Amino acid sequence: MPDMPPQAPKGEEHTACPHCTIQIPAGATVCPHCQQTVAPRERPQRARPLSVAGIQPSVLWERYGRWVKLAVPILLAVLVLAVVYQKWVGQRVKVVPNPSLPIQVEKERKGDALVLRGTVTNRGEDVPDLSLRSVAVVVEFLYRDGRREKKTVFPKAEFRGEGALLHGETGKFEMSRPAKEIREIVLRSEIVDLGMGRRLIRPGGR
Repeated sequence: MPDMPPQAPKGEEHTACPHCTIQIPAGATVCPHCQQTVAPRERPQRARPLSVAGIQPSVLWERYGRWVKLAVPILLAVLVLAVVYQKWVGQRVKVVPNPSLPIQVEKERKGDALVLRGTVTNRGEDVPDLSLRSVAVVVEFLYRDGRREKKTVFPKAEFRGEGALLHGETGKFEMSRPAKEIREIVLRSEIVDLGMGRRLIRPGGR
């Protein structure tokens, strides 16, 4: 029966001989069992964490200062554009769908005013002149300070009175408000009863 390889003494650091695989002291240069030369084991070096504590501020500025100079104007420009967009361009226009009275609308800036121009097409029943009913567009303005304002405008078709639209006819409307105060505009079309005391404005009214 072959002899068992000697066990490594406890309390000492040992390693396997690369030739005979028997445990030998970790610092040995020659295996005491097979008499082969053993190369010393290299210990892995720990990576040193990056640190800028020992770097002078002037060196840091020399290395990265030009990138800071380029980044600051770009960030300021983006910030200014975002503010301008929110105050002058960022008015959202929402149209509530109504298959019987579809609305088409566009917005335009004129100085400090936001102008809304749109059309309404009657795809439902006739609403003739000299009637107690009228086609109307209810416009709700949502302001940046939280206020809400509702206005009702009559679309006008050619050769007909305001708010009178027969089936298939299209009427136009227009209105304006200060642009910088408005956050959102909501439009919806409906047929109103003129006897309900609504506050109405002309299609080209302000």
